[in-house]
Amino acid sequence: MTASEVLPYLLTPSVGSYAMFLPPDMSSVKHFRTELKRTLEDNGFSSDNIMQIELAADEALTNAVAANVSCHCDETIICRWRIDAAKFTLYILDYGSGLSEESSLPDNDKELLRSNQSQCFSNFLDHIKNHQSRKPDTLPYNGSGQKHKNMGKGLKIINAMMDSVKVMFHGEGMVDEAPAGFKVMGSIIALEYDRSKHL
Repeated sequence: MTASEVLPYLLTPSVGSYAMFLPPDMSSVKHFRTELKRTLEDNGFSSDNIMQIELAADEALTNAVAANVSCHCDETIICRWRIDAAKFTLYILDYGSGLSEESSLPDNDKELLRSNQSQCFSNFLDHIKNHQSRKPDTLPYNGSGQKHKNMGKGLKIINAMMDSVKVMFHGEGMVDEAPAGFKVMGSIIALEYDRSKHL
């Protein structure tokens, strides 16, 4: 049985705590999204909150799959999230070469997105769709290579949707935001969203 043939399932080690162990295959994104959405609905998040979290989480997991694939690595991707009242925190750990840094969304653009959300969010999604159509990559889907529209705007999308984004790297038993002196084995991205800030 290959990694892509393993059906991911949700673990709930404690109340409000969730984990999924996913193969580096784009089919994982669908399974993850289904469970993530259900847990957010169960914890009273609105459809607008869920849409923002889903978009950021989808992009973060797609980046993790792409990072593993680019390194010819079939290690399991770990998604771990916690919901504590209004606060959602997600960690995604991959075994690729790490998430490449991109220029983050300027604070004034992020604030504009929040203050005029319906118009700006629509423009933001149009910009992403236009960018997506430029250069598709081949990523595994159910074990076979499929063309996937490469967003290439990962951290911009994630930064725009979430309240806090932190990228860390792991390797040789160490975790650091700016690795120096150790071989990077992959990245850990930490996302936070507080629905009380988005009323």
